[in-house]
Amino acid sequence: MAELKPAILGGEPVTKRKIPFTQIVLTDDESQAISDVLKTKIFVCGDYTELLEREFARYVGTKHAIAVSNGTDGLFLSFLALDITFGSRVVTTPLTFVASASTILHTGAVPVFVDVLPDGNLDPRKVSEVDNFNAICLVHLYGLPVDFDDFQRISVERGIPIIEDASHAHGAEYNGRKVGSLGDIAVFSLYPSKIIAAGGWGGIITTNADELNEKLRLLRAHGELRVLAGEKGAYEYIRLGYNLRMSEIEAAVAYFQLRKLDKFVEARRRLASYLTELLSDVPGIKLPKEPPGKKHAFYIYAIQIDPSEIGWTRDAFVDALNAEGISARAGYHTPLHKTKLFQNINDPRINHFARVVRYPDYASLSLPLAESLARTTVWLPMYPTLSLDEVEQIARAVKKLVDWGIKHKT
Repeated sequence: MAELKPAILGGEPVTKRKIPFTQIVLTDDESQAISDVLKTKIFVCGDYTELLEREFARYVGTKHAIAVSNGTDGLFLSFLALDITFGSRVVTTPLTFVASASTILHTGAVPVFVDVLPDGNLDPRKVSEVDNFNAICLVHLYGLPVDFDDFQRISVERGIPIIEDASHAHGAEYNGRKVGSLGDIAVFSLYPSKIIAAGGWGGIITTNADELNEKLRLLRAHGELRVLAGEKGAYEYIRLGYNLRMSEIEAAVAYFQLRKLDKFVEARRRLASYLTELLSDVPGIKLPKEPPGKKHAFYIYAIQIDPSEIGWTRDAFVDALNAEGISARAGYHTPLHKTKLFQNINDPRINHFARVVRYPDYASLSLPLAESLARTTVWLPMYPTLSLDEVEQIARAVKKLVDWGIKHKT
């Protein structure tokens, strides 16, 4: 059998029709909903916003859902609603999108990074070793729920709240409970690349606490009493607030996406299972797993490579996959504590809060597992309309590159 040369080295690619990394799935439902909103000329806080909030809360299993402008703003408002501000310290993961930590900064609080488990999620044992903190912000990385019971014990022992960053985990479950119903507050992003989208930005906050629900509704709408008391509260401002509401068009799109969520998640899980089956015998690669009691939503299909075994560095492997027609990504290739923002966090030119807050020396922080995963993780394409043929092409490209790398490594 002839040896297959990688396309990046002059060989033929696995596919000439490039497989995208992700793809939003829209139907006539969303188009009709947008048309309906245009006809009503009600573009903020209309019927679709109310419907989305009610049905999202029902789906997740919480009393309340609050539609906001995006997931980042949802995190920011959640910290404020929990009185996380100057003097507060929030434990979170360094292996995530910056918003999980930058929103902590924006409240005046201090992010405290701790290391992760081999699956990339926050390590509860490392969290328990931290002396002083006021909240935990969990990220269900790639759609895999964290070990929530362990964090719940820490929360109860210390009397501190848990914020779920569920931006990757729509439809994921932990011991039969939906992600988003586990902590004190949870936040979902509806960015176009997410499991469900709002057609623009958009985010949802969920909570069971009536007091937090009221705070969040005030915070997202200028702190105006109108949101709680109706027109008799118009132009009466009772706390410092913001203008962070979702548009009615986004709510309409998100509502019809929500109705398809279970279908999307099951498709992702089915495709992920097939890809795992195809890659199960490839040396030098660790595949995502689904431990008992956890339902993985597979927002991202992430693998870890061993460069010393397969003969490719992570970045070279990603470039080679793209040359094969597979839109792979390097993912969170720099853990947050190693980014320039946190390396220079006490410089007021970088972070204006440094004029009033003194931050830890993140530059000296060592979090070995997070740093290792950041160097070796590869994201492969995953979305509900991925065909079985395309899954096979992804697997074929991975195997082709690994086979070549092992035979030609120096």
